[in-house]
Amino acid sequence: MQEKLNSTHKIKATPEQFQEMLDYYKGYISYNNNPYVIARMKLNKTTITFYKTNVVLFQGDNEALEYKIWAEKYDLPIDEVCDTKKNDYFNISAIGSDEVGTGDYFGPITVCASLVTKDKIQTLQQLGVKDSKLLTDKQVIEIGVKISEIIPYSIIFLEPAKLNHLKPEHQNFNLLKAILHNKAINNLLKKIGNTPYDAIIMDQFASEENYFKYLEGRSDVITNITMVPKGESENIAVAASSILARVAFLKELKRLSTEYKIELLKGAGPEVDKTAISFIRAHGYNEFTNVAKLKFANTERVKEYFKTNPISKLKQGNMFNEK
Repeated sequence: MQEKLNSTHKIKATPEQFQEMLDYYKGYISYNNNPYVIARMKLNKTTITFYKTNVVLFQGDNEALEYKIWAEKYDLPIDEVCDTKKNDYFNISAIGSDEVGTGDYFGPITVCASLVTKDKIQTLQQLGVKDSKLLTDKQVIEIGVKISEIIPYSIIFLEPAKLNHLKPEHQNFNLLKAILHNKAINNLLKKIGNTPYDAIIMDQFASEENYFKYLEGRSDVITNITMVPKGESENIAVAASSILARVAFLKELKRLSTEYKIELLKGAGPEVDKTAISFIRAHGYNEFTNVAKLKFANTERVKEYFKTNPISKLKQGNMFNEK
């Protein structure tokens, strides 16, 4: 039978099976202080997570190969693909953190961290809180206004002007997201004081190992975080943060559009290139660096356009003499 790769499997093990699997991987296991996870094992493009509920979760490119070992041993379905156990992260009091804007040429990178306690989960569900990518802008704004009055949150911006002035090696988006998430969570923790919570959950954009590498040397690193793939679907605090971050991003994009009297579009497609060209014609390239993330490929396409469609030196500004 052909194994299914790039999938997710889980086993609800008996205590004896759970211990046998822990013993089998003991040379590769790492333990942490996550309240819901006993240990994790990473090997051969596979991550195996051992939960305190005796659930063993297999993830990664080669996870089906590892799962098959135990499926055959314990007489389990070989080719049944399962989703991550939602209740592991859903019905808990949690701080959730998410970001928007990294796929948009215009506007800031925006990160939000929020706290959703158990008593607020049902209220947010009734409001329709879910991954902001599954909602229209109108729905995001309507829901965002309501949840901003219910839960504590912290929002951090990285404006294009600041991003563009960083050294190229510091413009790595995963590095920047790690710094922004850590700052937003720190700010929220100060805001909520001694309010109890069960976990800090982040929509996964890097491995936990790389995440902490990005934060090496900082004195304020929050270490008890859990990176969860598709976190907006697994935890309502992450979903709420995705909505609040999107609302803040849309407001800032609208503010910039009003200031420069030109509608700045979301995304990074061909229509965005046209908007960029119109903006530079109207306001010049130097002003353009205040609204666009220059590291995007759009910038090179816009520069190519102006090589054959020149504008005045004043409007051209530093377009062709940046290092």
